[in-house]
Amino acid sequence: MNTPPTVTAADDVREILLALADQLATGPHYRILTEADRLALILNEVTTRHGYGVPALNLDQEVRRHAPAVDWEISRGEYALIVRRAAGGAL
Repeated sequence: MNTPPTVTAADDVREILLALADQLATGPHYRILTEADRLALILNEVTTRHGYGVPALNLDQEVRRHAPAVDWEISRGEYALIVRRAAGGAL
């Protein structure tokens, strides 16, 4: 009997980071991204995929750990590149 591959937390983190990068790269990629934008995008993506509850909160914290805080002026497109690179190291 074939068993489906197990989805790990690292897989979830990678998928969310890549989805964030895609969102940031589309639309007005030149617009400045703030820390509040970063947190809102992460929370929105996590809750869209996993709902609410302790597992989603834990995943939100893990994604935030991999997506660097925005404490400098950066465009959405530039940050998309950073997040995409972070997704490669999310294992």
